[in-house]
Amino acid sequence: MKQILSVALLAVALSPLYTHGATPNLPNDSVTAVYADTTKLNVDSIESSLKQVDLNEVTIEASSWVQKADRNLLYPNAQQIQQSRNGLQLLQKLQIPGVIINPTDNSIALADQSEVSLRINGRPADNKEIQALSPEQIVRIEYIDNPGVRYGEVGAVLDFIVKSPTSGGSFMGDITQSVNRGFGEYWLGAKVNSGKSEFSYSGWFSPRWNLKMLRDNTEHYELPDGTRYTRTEESIDGNRFKQWNNGHSLNYNFLDPKKQMFNASLKFYYTQNENLFRGILTDHSPGGTTSLMFDDSKNRSLNPSLNLYYQYNLDEDQLLMANVVASYEQPNSHRIYTEDELFYTDNSFTTGSSLVGIDNLIKSRTYSILGEVDYEKRWKNSRVTAGIRHTQSWITNNYVEQDIYDRMNLGNSYLFGEYWMRLGSHFDFSAGIGYSLYTYVPRDRESHLYSIWRPRLSARYTIDDYSSLRFNFVRMGSVVSLDMLSPVVQDVDGIQQSTGNPDVKPYATYKYELQYQYNRGIFYGKLGARYTHAPGAIMPEKVWVGDKILTRYNNQKNAEELRFYLDTRITAIPDWLTLSAGPAWHRYWMRGNNYTHVYNNFYCYATFELSHWGFSLEGMLQTNFNRFWGETLDGGENVHTLKLSYNYKDWNFGVMVLDPFINDYKVKKENWNRYAGYHQVITTNMIKQMVAVSVSWNLNWGRRYETDEQRINNVIGGGGVNAAGK
Repeated sequence: MKQILSVALLAVALSPLYTHGATPNLPNDSVTAVYADTTKLNVDSIESSLKQVDLNEVTIEASSWVQKADRNLLYPNAQQIQQSRNGLQLLQKLQIPGVIINPTDNSIALADQSEVSLRINGRPADNKEIQALSPEQIVRIEYIDNPGVRYGEVGAVLDFIVKSPTSGGSFMGDITQSVNRGFGEYWLGAKVNSGKSEFSYSGWFSPRWNLKMLRDNTEHYELPDGTRYTRTEESIDGNRFKQWNNGHSLNYNFLDPKKQMFNASLKFYYTQNENLFRGILTDHSPGGTTSLMFDDSKNRSLNPSLNLYYQYNLDEDQLLMANVVASYEQPNSHRIYTEDELFYTDNSFTTGSSLVGIDNLIKSRTYSILGEVDYEKRWKNSRVTAGIRHTQSWITNNYVEQDIYDRMNLGNSYLFGEYWMRLGSHFDFSAGIGYSLYTYVPRDRESHLYSIWRPRLSARYTIDDYSSLRFNFVRMGSVVSLDMLSPVVQDVDGIQQSTGNPDVKPYATYKYELQYQYNRGIFYGKLGARYTHAPGAIMPEKVWVGDKILTRYNNQKNAEELRFYLDTRITAIPDWLTLSAGPAWHRYWMRGNNYTHVYNNFYCYATFELSHWGFSLEGMLQTNFNRFWGETLDGGENVHTLKLSYNYKDWNFGVMVLDPFINDYKVKKENWNRYAGYHQVITTNMIKQMVAVSVSWNLNWGRRYETDEQRINNVIGGGGVNAAGK
């Protein structure tokens, strides 16, 4: 009776929005809406009157994009659910502007390269856990592009609100294998449900092998006396890239709807990759030599973690949440760099004496524990959230070649509170404040204690039923890592060295953003401008020390960025074709203590989803998103993919082509320092026209659902240091 009454109330609330009639001969407890126009829907008022709506009994035939005061709600339609075998495939079909799903590694990223926080009913999640969701389990996706103080400093939040099965189980998988390259993506997941408990396992493996990469590099040097010269590096055969990454996750979830929730996750991740470059290094200075260069970097990391979450509902409008995360990370970074004198004889070359020999091996380990307690109270037109979080890390780096152990204890305490309120029918705002207290206790060096206030303000004015204007301001804090503080000097090559700086201090970043959103019928668009500046930003600088150029960290004058962007989404043909695109332009001003640089970059992304009769054609295009920080430009990827797939019952079969229309893959990196700048280009022809076949499945049995939401998301980052390299 309760379900029938809830659905009836929902039908009354939505009935003025339907442009087509309900499908005849429906069961008494089902509602079908075709091409629903939800732009005038006030979800806040509906949710305040409907305390529980079981959407398992409601079928929405056209995907809905609903704007709320602090988030966007996306409801997948029946066709999108039927054509998806897992949560990632469903997310791809929703075509959220500014959110890019890379089909080669199943990663989820934002177009502006800022961090995205993934959640399932509010709890911590990664892309593999999102992949493990059954599409019919997903009620909606909440897209928060203006996260509050409780979320930290992420760029956006994707929260998957799901129904929890109370019986049955599922076995899922997604296997992708290239037929002409050393590339694979393999993932398996299984879940078993019994009453209020769910047990699940997920495992993945991402191998890359026999992929040839070429690195061409031109270095520009200026000596203290003003003399200038260059060195060039030209790739030869023998370069390669390898990756052997895998992970496992065990999860237990207990749900007592409307009362309490407990979740325990045990994860184990192992990553291993290698970059090997060989080339001819020519020194163009007077008396310079030609040498054979060998640069081999290997990185390995072992990372188990335990995440415990508990939520208690004091009543229907009050929540108390607690989260504990324990983590151990053991990364090893090993770089071998050599230069051997080279002689040409009879159209061949031979090597002579060794000019440079570097063997940087760093063995790191980090123990961390995090605890957080939050409280949330909701009223009809307002909400308050408050919490406290503390992270404690014990970090050790063993620089084997230098025979140095560098240790640091890092503490971070964070208190926050936020208040959101709606005033009338056109205006709402949120105001929050966070306070961070950092403690850095290095071994045999002076300890540091820093604090920073993190205010955040957001105000939205609803112009009409279709458009709104929002202003955001936030003051963010920085994190000082051990590699920034460590005084250990590492050799980069025969001329350059790298080190940290124990005297650097945390800094604040100020961000101002203005957004205009328009959502009507088949079109959604967001036009925005963002300006950030960071006085005292920690950025590298290069100086001559004796006969070496030393790269070190220091607090610089200011780092500024101005960005204009447009994110759009259009349902060009209902139930057939959805398009999403976003051009953007950004400008950097880097003002160092002894340098000033300005850089401009235009980039865009575009995706499309064409589906019908069980077939789907997906495409993704992304141009170079180049970032500039300090004196270094890090180039992005210029890639595009096409994927054709077919759904048959519980199975999906597909074929994907990566970069079918370009000749090579190219990533550039530049440093504009006057003393030791460089222009580097990494290319490969191993990615163009890479063809991969895929099969995914979702086998369910005995499913019934209940739902509730978990609201805390925490993850602990590592503190390891990588061997210095080019």
